[in-house]
Amino acid sequence: MRFWKHDWLLLGVLLSLPGCEKEHHEKPAEPAASVDKTAAIDPALAKAVAAASSRAASGAAPAGSGEPPPNGIFAPGAADAEIKAGMPPKITLGGTGSEPRVALTPAQPKPGWKTQGTLELQVASDPQQGPLPVSFAVTVEAQKPKALPDAGTNDNVTMTVKVLGTKIGITGIPQDVEARFAKLKGSKVEYQVSPDGAGTGYHTELAPGAEPVRDQLRQLSDALALMTLPVPPQPLGVGAFWMTTSREGVFGLDLVTYRLVKVESVAGDLVTLSVGTKRYATSTRFDFEGLPPDAPHELAEFECKSEGKLVFKVGTPFPQSGDVQSALGASLLLPGQQGQQGQRGTLQVQTRVALDFGKH
Repeated sequence: MRFWKHDWLLLGVLLSLPGCEKEHHEKPAEPAASVDKTAAIDPALAKAVAAASSRAASGAAPAGSGEPPPNGIFAPGAADAEIKAGMPPKITLGGTGSEPRVALTPAQPKPGWKTQGTLELQVASDPQQGPLPVSFAVTVEAQKPKALPDAGTNDNVTMTVKVLGTKIGITGIPQDVEARFAKLKGSKVEYQVSPDGAGTGYHTELAPGAEPVRDQLRQLSDALALMTLPVPPQPLGVGAFWMTTSREGVFGLDLVTYRLVKVESVAGDLVTLSVGTKRYATSTRFDFEGLPPDAPHELAEFECKSEGKLVFKVGTPFPQSGDVQSALGASLLLPGQQGQQGQRGTLQVQTRVALDFGKH
């Protein structure tokens, strides 16, 4: 068994490559419950998503136009038929729910809006080792738009999430490891939020000396992407649900994201939303920063999904609390194996993020 592996405490991903064995696929662990509840929103999309899920490991040919691909990777140009890069998300409202209904807008914060809280990330990439919980104390501030990679229109607002400090949630961690995580203080995640609440242009900026733990900041960036929700303009009540199709990224990949959101409860000015997400790669290119040059850089199969619950205060564009679990699995062609049914590497990452901004 051959391994390419960064320090599991620092990277948060494991890439294991079989040496002389035949190709072996391991299906990524599923989140606790299914997110395939799209039939009432878009029957055609629901059928396509269900078909893609059931055939994901079968090696079937890519689906036809308008259907998610069974191997999790769109054929060249097919992703643009779903949604082009830079386009605003498509929102399909399935129902406004029961009374009382409340408005989740404004979904975009005004410049000057600010909050503070904690996000705890637990990342597991090795089944033989438990997840590493790292708590980030952060400030979140809305600012006037500025130039960012892949930034959207001038109607967007720039969100700056600054790390105030970190804390590792298990005992016995070597002091040098704790010191490396402490260097994340001052690091930033910046992104754009459009008037409908969609997030784009996620960009990380490491504090000096924090390069060895850059992947934890990247995980934080993706957690923020999962909880930044496009919302319909209509008032919504319990039972309301909608689907969004957007072009997003995770681990540096260009992805088409389908997100199903449902209003679970309305209690005074607090609204609880359940959120299920499925992501599909737009190409086979896999450029994960930090991989060795001889590591695989071409996807053969891809699966990425998440689900969780978020609690919003009416009129506040950032969740007060929540819990989101994610699972990412990829099969990667080894160098020199393109187009062959030979050896493959596997990547599996499970992530859980819990946030608490309720006191601020």
